[in-house]
Amino acid sequence: MKKIRIRKKIDKKNKYILLFMIIFLFTIYLLFKISNKTTPILIEAAKKKSKTISNNIIKESVNDKVLKEMDKEEIFIEKRDNNGNVITTDFNSVILNQILNKITESVEKDLKELDNKVSYRIPIGIIFNNSLLANLGPKIPVKINLDGDVISSLKTEVKDYGINNALIKISVNIKVYMNVIIPFKTEELLIETNIPIIMRIVEGEIPSYYYPMSN
Repeated sequence: MKKIRIRKKIDKKNKYILLFMIIFLFTIYLLFKISNKTTPILIEAAKKKSKTISNNIIKESVNDKVLKEMDKEEIFIEKRDNNGNVITTDFNSVILNQILNKITESVEKDLKELDNKVSYRIPIGIIFNNSLLANLGPKIPVKINLDGDVISSLKTEVKDYGINNALIKISVNIKVYMNVIIPFKTEELLIETNIPIIMRIVEGEIPSYYYPMSN
């Protein structure tokens, strides 16, 4: 009789273990299915927010830390005739390269400060795609890391402006890849920003030569 009771206790224990394993595996399966459906929504929301944050950092870095200290008059080299009319307008390539290097260094430094930090958090309620539920639930941490080097280039645009005038526009194009990281998912995001450096109207005869900075 004692042996029968022991066997019954063992069988009962095994049933609990089996039930626990079934519940555990089913829970894992549900979490996996939910994750497959929610992760793409969360990563897209994170990428959108990350793009806004990165663009703001880039613009602030260029405008507030580089362009404010720039002497715009040094960018152009003009030749005039005896009447004061502009004959040719060239770009000062040395000054422009200095500006470009400063922009690249400043942007790279500011973006690297994001590394290994939680940049912001997004509420999990965003997966419901409903404005009333968007801010509900726990918040998912999002990190943004610089991936590679900052690539910058100068672009110029020259247009006729009225009679015998030209409008010259110089802007900087900045490309950078960022890693957007949420729990269990990382995706690469390309950030591309164009920031005007200077716009200038050249009066008199339309200049005959422009330094080819465009890429």
